[in-house]
Amino acid sequence: MAISGDAQSTAAWKRGSIGESKVAAALAQLPEVRVLNDRRVPGTRGNIDHIAVASSGVFVIDAKSYKGVIRVRNRGGWLERYERLYVGRRDCSSLADGLVWQVTAVQRVLDSVSDQFGSTSVQPVLCFVNGEWSTFAPHAFRGVRLEGLRSITKLVTDGRALNHDTVAGLSRILNTAFPPK
Repeated sequence: MAISGDAQSTAAWKRGSIGESKVAAALAQLPEVRVLNDRRVPGTRGNIDHIAVASSGVFVIDAKSYKGVIRVRNRGGWLERYERLYVGRRDCSSLADGLVWQVTAVQRVLDSVSDQFGSTSVQPVLCFVNGEWSTFAPHAFRGVRLEGLRSITKLVTDGRALNHDTVAGLSRILNTAFPPK
């Protein structure tokens, strides 16, 4: 198994599912937030870890159990910036790019019901469950919010863009569009 890589991929999947469970538990404690966990995206082989619908908006949340200090580093030269997202020594820049198709899928559904609920934008979020947050930790990378397990609850409850009926309606529509895995 060590040669084939099965044990390593199984361990990585298990760590990931623990991180997803922790985020789901944290969001479940918020009474005004509707959370859709582990949702299939029809027509793809992919899934969305969490869709949170709250009075503050709609969030697509990808949970990660990576350990290490979270930082954005310039890998370019003096005249040209080329920023990369790191957690510890791991380059996690592609995680932000990977959220694009998920957000696009959710936004497409919301745009299809904009006449009923108005225009609602979707905020992409990477939630690093085991990340280390320094005083100067970045809050975003390439338009994606970077949050920890504690700060994710503040993000989804901070603001009043949507009323209770809109939250309930959007949640029902997204629940139908993205069935449980």
